[in-house]
Amino acid sequence: MLTPEQQAAFVGELPDVFLPVDGGWGRNGATHVRLAEASEDVLEGALRTAWNLRVQKNTKAGEQRVSRARGMAKGVRKKR
Repeated sequence: MLTPEQQAAFVGELPDVFLPVDGGWGRNGATHVRLAEASEDVLEGALRTAWNLRVQKNTKAGEQRVSRARGMAKGVRKKR
């Protein structure tokens, strides 16, 4: 999944290849790729862009979980 801004850039540059998925998913960046129209380089670039965004979000979420877990562990220690 892309950000809405990334999606707009892909759709704007190659409207024959990329189009937003209908509904809320599309408004949030879900993008349909017409594989028959996409070159290997274009497809690889789009997939890498989406993958990098997912890695960033997962890293951020993992940091938040660790931070919350540390906070919970500190709270447990204080009660003892």
